[in-house]
Amino acid sequence: MASTSEATYGAKIANAAAIATHLKSFNGYIAPTAETTIANYEALITSIKVENNNTSLKRSEYSMAVETRQKHFVTHPSSIAKLISPISSAVKAKLGKTSKEVNDVAALITKIRGERATKPKEGDTKEKISQSERSYGSMTQNFADIVSTLAGLGANYAPVNELIKLPNLQAKITEINQANNLVTSTYGGLKVSADQRNTLYETLAERTQRIKESIKSQYGVSSTEYKLIKGLKV
Repeated sequence: MASTSEATYGAKIANAAAIATHLKSFNGYIAPTAETTIANYEALITSIKVENNNTSLKRSEYSMAVETRQKHFVTHPSSIAKLISPISSAVKAKLGKTSKEVNDVAALITKIRGERATKPKEGDTKEKISQSERSYGSMTQNFADIVSTLAGLGANYAPVNELIKLPNLQAKITEINQANNLVTSTYGGLKVSADQRNTLYETLAERTQRIKESIKSQYGVSSTEYKLIKGLKV
């Protein structure tokens, strides 16, 4: 389902297209400037439709990257959230519940569980996204510290569970770093495209207003021509 903001963008471009269609039917319409000719107005509409599609694609790429990262951190059986408990149990089983190594690992696990990073939602502000990224970054570092601690145990860390064996945990760090980087890069691409689109819509709104003023001036405030376009919000 399209978000409210996307529906609004769609309504604006549809209204602009309707205005362009009306302009073609107006007898003797003369554009006040080169930018407000029918041809240039339609060209702007076309460029916005292209940017709409590009923004949708970038949003989809970002959403998929976020979903992939979420699997690594939370939802997949091999996610960090599901690995830390068996890791803790393996260290306790080998070294005893009160050992320093167990306490070190436990402290890092507590930090990971305390971060509570969540998936960014549609409409989240830049500040909320930034806070979320910091949380994922902290969890990544704390998990890497756990793996480093385990590596330092040598033969004292030899779990039976394949998922928490050291080579697999080290591979997991590589995967989550790649997932974090992909979220960052796809969000950057989305932000650039969204900003470009906003600029185009601002231009469209300004040109539309000038066209409306031109129609009101040329045909009159009570004219059929002006009545046809005045209520179309762009």
